[in-house]
Amino acid sequence: MASEKIGRVKSGSGKSYEVKWDPVSKYVYVSYAGWSSCGKANSAGDAMRRAEAFLYNK
Repeated sequence: MASEKIGRVKSGSGKSYEVKWDPVSKYVYVSYAGWSSCGKANSAGDAMRRAEAFLYNK
């Protein structure tokens, strides 16, 4: 996985998780339960938003 760490986001419960994004495959990964895939994003900003949405009720 040639993903780049692009930041951290908080879940709904307040825990902080790392976010990785692969600009080639566009896949977004969150350090939740190992590394969970949470879809594809076209930019780093979009990846952060997707990660935040994925973690919203976690």
